[in-house]
Formats: sequence, C-alpha cells, structure tokens
Amino acid sequence: MVNHRNIVMELLKPCKIIHIITRLDKGGSADIVLQLCSEFKKKGYDVSLLAGMTKDPTTDLNEFMKKTGVKITQLPYLQRKIHFINDLKSLFFLLLFLKKEKPKIVHLHSSKAGFIGRIAARLAGVKCIIYTTHGHIFYGYFNRIKTSFFIIMERFAAHFCDVITTLTEKEKKDFCNLKITHTKKIIPAPNGLNLALYSNKNKDKLRGELKIEKDIVLLGWIGRFEPIKRPDLFLSLCERLNKTSKTFKAVMIGDGSQYQKIKDLRSSLGLSESVYLTGYRDDIPQIIPDIDILTLTSGNEGFGMVVLEAMAAKIPVVAMDVGGLSEIIKNGITGYLVPDNNLEILTQCILKLIENREKSRRLGKNGYKRAFFYSFNAMFEKYRDIYSSVLKSKKINLITGDT
Repeated sequence: MVNHRNIVMELLKPCKIIHIITRLDKGGSADIVLQLCSEFKKKGYDVSLLAGMTKDPTTDLNEFMKKTGVKITQLPYLQRKIHFINDLKSLFFLLLFLKKEKPKIVHLHSSKAGFIGRIAARLAGVKCIIYTTHGHIFYGYFNRIKTSFFIIMERFAAHFCDVITTLTEKEKKDFCNLKITHTKKIIPAPNGLNLALYSNKNKDKLRGELKIEKDIVLLGWIGRFEPIKRPDLFLSLCERLNKTSKTFKAVMIGDGSQYQKIKDLRSSLGLSESVYLTGYRDDIPQIIPDIDILTLTSGNEGFGMVVLEAMAAKIPVVAMDVGGLSEIIKNGITGYLVPDNNLEILTQCILKLIENREKSRRLGKNGYKRAFFYSFNAMFEKYRDIYSSVLKSKKINLITGDT
C-alpha cells in the first residue's frame, strides 16, 4: 500500500547541497565557504560540508556547527600535497559518501578537493556539480613542470562538472587561454563581504595596543607569511621608507611558515622600532580601520579579500598588479597598482599617500563606494542563480531538488 504522507514529506524536503573543501585552515577561501554554508542553511536548504585535514582552522568548527546547524564531516585522507594512496582513498570515501547522501548539488572548493571531488561526484550520479577555484595556481606557486601537470589535471577534471566559477574575468580568460574548458562553462563569481562589519567608528583599538599616535601614518600588511605573499618585500619597502620619512609606522598582521624568518629580517634591517608584528588576528574588522594605507606585495592574488576589507574600511590600497587585482583596485582612483616586483615605484606610491593625506582619504572614500559591488548578498545571490540555472537545465527544482 502506498503511503501518500511519506511521499508528500519526501517532496517537501529541501534541496540537499554538499560543499567539499581541501582544508578549513585560516584563509579567505575557508571563510567564504563557511559563510556560504551558513547562509544557504538559513534560507532553508539542507547543507553540509566535508573538509580534509585541518591543522589551524579559521574558526572553532564545533561552535560553528552548533550555531548554524551545518554538519561538518572530516575527510581523513584528503590533504593538500599529492599522495597517490591517500588521494585514491579520498576518491572512494567521497564516492561512497555521495552515493549514500544523494545530494542534488555538490560544490567543490580549491584545487585538490576540486579534482578528486568532481570525479567522485560524477561517478556517484550527482546532477549538479560546481567547482570554485578560489584563485588558480598557474602562476607563482610552482615550477614549469609542476604547473604543466596541474594544467593537465584541470583540463581532465573539467569534464566532470557543470560549471567552473572563477573570482574574476581575468581568471576566466586565463582558464580559456590555457584551454582548461570552453568559455560557456566558466562563470566569474567574485567573493563578497559583509560590509557592515567594517564600519567601525570606534577606532584606536590597534593603535592603542601598539601605542601609535593618531598623527602617525600607519602602513599595513595583512596575510599569510608565505613565499607567494612576499612579506620580505614589504620589509624592503619599510627599509626604504625609513630612510625617507619618519612620520610612519608599519604593522604586519598574520602568521605562517616564514614568520620567524621575517622577524629575524626585521631585526637585521633595524626596523624593530618601526615595524610591528602582531601574529594572526581574528578581529580584522575591528582593527583594520586604524590602518591608513594597505600594501599587498603578493606575487599572485586571485582576488585578494583583504583588498575588499580595506575598501570597506575606507583605506586606499597599493598593490602589485598581479592576478585579478586590477578588476578590484582602480589605479589612481581607489589606490595604486604597481608593476610586479617594482620596489622603486611601490615606494613612490606609498610616499605620495604619506605626504598627501587628503589624497589618501579621497582614494579611501572611492574604494568604499566600489566595495558595494562586492557585498556578501551579491555573492550569495550569484551562487544561488548558478545552482538554479544548472538544475533548471536538468529540469530539477532548486527549492526541493525534485525532477
């Protein structure tokens, strides 16, 4: 006998979405994924998250699960480095997990999870598979041989998903030029930010901690202390500025594998009195308004969330013209873009803003206006439209997940 009540209840179940990321360590991609999971859960979707081995989580994951109701499952074998045995185990783990859970949407994040997860999801019969790059690794990370290998892997995995989302139009062009997949499969979906968090009117939290007077220009650097971020280049900048201008201090916020090296270099350059190292901070929205100028020295940036954070706090940004930064920073309007690795021009741009505070404030205000193009709500709606479009093409309802 048919149980009509059970059939109705099944039809009313919300669409199941599973996100998969390589790891939830501190960084922009982990924050974005957690925020997306939380928001889709609030909107009534059945959302869960799988993550590989995470050593230094971006937040208390147990607290996040309690607060949001989003279940986080650890993928025991998934790690960033290539490991044939563990990668194969991850593939089978995901395949069995997805076959059991039967999600209508699987959304992969970052390269390793993106490669293994796309194959597993397609083999498990998932109808809608989305892959978000969170910034590609084709420049600045590896040597030519390794990079060529990753390009081949991306071309192969592209056959196993419906949509690839990039952070910028430039990244999309890179994917197309490298023949990863055809252009119609790639959709730019910029990161978004809760702008209200950065309207901190009670400044001086950071300056108070560091005992920096209000009339001193505070130059900021925020990021991971890793080779691709080139924190040593920032110290070289500060060494030059120190010889020219005594009206500035600098702060480096973050941690990473090069933290001790940078600390030692700071001492050897005689910058211990003018450059402060705070370590990792989880209160960026509260302390970033104290910074007068933000500098990015990275050799590659897919998007640069910290740029958006600075713009939301009305801070001008001076950065190397790499990756997708030229789509966010408008040269001479919201900040300055410097030819990559050009320390001379970088120094000139910073000095220009130190010496002309009015211009610095004007660029910061322009950046604030531009930041509204990158709200969290805009990003959420973009992904919901992508999900809906793919499911619609397969005649599946986004709300219920039914055909």
